[in-house]
Amino acid sequence: MSSRKESGRSRSPRGKGSIRVNKAGSYEYRFSYVDEFYQLRQKSITCKTIDECVERAEEFRLEIERRGKRIQPEATLTDIISQKAKQDYLKNYTSEQGYGRNLETIKIIERSNIGKMKIGDIQPWHIDQFLSSITCYADKSISKIYGMVKTAFEIAYAEKAIDVNYMNKHDARRPKSVKPKKRVRGFTEEEQVAFLKALEEHKVPYGRNTYKLQLLIELYSGMRMGEINALRPDCIDFKNKRIYVRATVARGIDARQFIQESTKTEAGQRHVPISAALEPVLRQALDEMKSNPEGLIFFDHSKKNRKGSPYKNGGLVETSQVNGFFKRICKKAGIDADFGQHSLRHTFATRCIEAGIQPVVLQRWLGHTDIHMTLDTYTDVFAKLHAESTDKFDELISQINNNI
Repeated sequence: MSSRKESGRSRSPRGKGSIRVNKAGSYEYRFSYVDEFYQLRQKSITCKTIDECVERAEEFRLEIERRGKRIQPEATLTDIISQKAKQDYLKNYTSEQGYGRNLETIKIIERSNIGKMKIGDIQPWHIDQFLSSITCYADKSISKIYGMVKTAFEIAYAEKAIDVNYMNKHDARRPKSVKPKKRVRGFTEEEQVAFLKALEEHKVPYGRNTYKLQLLIELYSGMRMGEINALRPDCIDFKNKRIYVRATVARGIDARQFIQESTKTEAGQRHVPISAALEPVLRQALDEMKSNPEGLIFFDHSKKNRKGSPYKNGGLVETSQVNGFFKRICKKAGIDADFGQHSLRHTFATRCIEAGIQPVVLQRWLGHTDIHMTLDTYTDVFAKLHAESTDKFDELISQINNNI
């Protein structure tokens, strides 16, 4: 390589910039580049030789190109999934509650055999082993895990970080759970009577919280527990006999509990009727309400403050707290409580169906997104009514035929 020093400014031998010799006798290479924000920039590099200048300039351009890519060469599967989840949250495609749940799912993937592998190092047998390992989760969790991994590979392939998307192969299908499917069921009439009796007889130990009123509201309204614990007095309209469901207690980043001023779904923004059984429960709740920072009907004044809590004293009532209380009542009543207090929401729906309330009305009361969700959730109850309706139909036809 020539070490000839040049005077003044001249074009680089490789035609991508200009070179001049400074007073110290070194070469200064000045060139243009496009940064990661697609802006044209100028940069100078000083070295002892021309070739060294050009080589360092090429390294710099490659680094800028690398920064501009969404997927870095060393990115792991978890890196890609985390970046996608964070961007969805920052762009408001995902709520804080949804982002918090996504982070919990990402932790599962990170602990797996492929979670910390570079996306380019993952081979078909790694994916096969991973998919086999997640069958221990429920189908709902498997769908979310599988969907995240599939999306990560699609992003990596689109960004040319990988040459082949192995998640598109025929044998990379979503696995099925080994757990037996269980339907959340509502109480039978006998179980409902036993539950109410045990609830009435239960004596709350001194210093312990009682969640009797929340459980009764769920039983007589079908509201979700998070929605009940987010109720404020102005949500209760005794004149028009309605409860306006506007918010819910949600779990966000780092399991932080907060009031989400919207419901689980758009359909969740609704009103539910105040029945004769529900009205005295609501009036008692309002009578017993104590002042709190959020102005909520239900607030845990005995809760110890957690680090980072926005409350000086107490905190929001969490669904898990109510679940523990519910299971203790069910144990006294001799009722299976595997599904937690959500069984009361199903009990409300079951009683509504048995009372002949139309599915489209029940859908609105429950806040289901569409009618199919209502029909699919309560298939067994509707099937029982269908059988009874067939008997009534046969009886009517028989009466008509007897008059011929």
